[in-house]
Amino acid sequence: MSVTVLLPVYNGARTLAQALESVLRQDMDDFELLVIDDASTDTSAAVIERYAKRDARVTAVVHERNAGLASTLNEGLERARHDLVARLDQDDEALPTRLRKQRAFMASHPEVVVAGSFVRHMGATPSHDRTVELPRTPREVARVLPRENCLYHPSVMLRRPEVLAVGGYRGEFKNAEDYELWLRLARSHDLANVPEPLLRYRFSLAGMTLSRKWEQLFYVQLAQQINRVDGMSHDEAAERAHAAMAAIDRRWFMQEVARGTASELARLHLWDEAFRLVRAFGADIGLASAAAMSLSLLAARVRA
Repeated sequence: MSVTVLLPVYNGARTLAQALESVLRQDMDDFELLVIDDASTDTSAAVIERYAKRDARVTAVVHERNAGLASTLNEGLERARHDLVARLDQDDEALPTRLRKQRAFMASHPEVVVAGSFVRHMGATPSHDRTVELPRTPREVARVLPRENCLYHPSVMLRRPEVLAVGGYRGEFKNAEDYELWLRLARSHDLANVPEPLLRYRFSLAGMTLSRKWEQLFYVQLAQQINRVDGMSHDEAAERAHAAMAAIDRRWFMQEVARGTASELARLHLWDEAFRLVRAFGADIGLASAAAMSLSLLAARVRA
């Protein structure tokens, strides 16, 4: 069974070649690499075209106007030549055995519609990578998924017909399109994670703001509410999501996000990024919290 790798791109020129190379170096050749540039303003389109000319497995699509992530992903699902579709993002790396092992997993688990995997958070060097283990079996995923997203989007391989049958990605769930799709699929299908790391996931601070994380939390709440009860209207789900958000202390949430992200960057030995994050979010988390985080990072760096 062949595989389509679906890679949407927007202003990803800095890391895109690394992502493309990781696919082209897989230990199986039977795949299509479908790369869709969503009207980037950098040199992403030129990078994609160069690879498409060099390797027949690469199919390039370049948008004249920005369509957004959900629309681009749905277009990719429609264009894909194969029923097994593996996702990848422009700043991540597929490990060399990924496609072969996920394809074998899907073949031996026909009841699974979406299979992610364990991942490695990308460190300053590969020796500083950190493996993240996730719920494995459909039962474990079904237990955790209603509370939090437990599949890394760029790690998944999915069955195209089943995803299209439920309507694909929904753009109204901004920055939570994948989570809402998993919740919708989980009503009638099994989801799982291959219990070994098949992806190197990059912690990128580009475009990251705490206000965006707060907005994302609303759409996570919206996805949880609308998938909790069959037939719930979007308006009713939005009302419940707003009520859930009102019960969360915004400053506390921002401090937790900043603290967790900075700690993970430190574990990955990405010290400059960690200090930059604390400086950038000082106004949102409070100067006292920012100072405490900076001191904690300095102590961790000395110990390292």
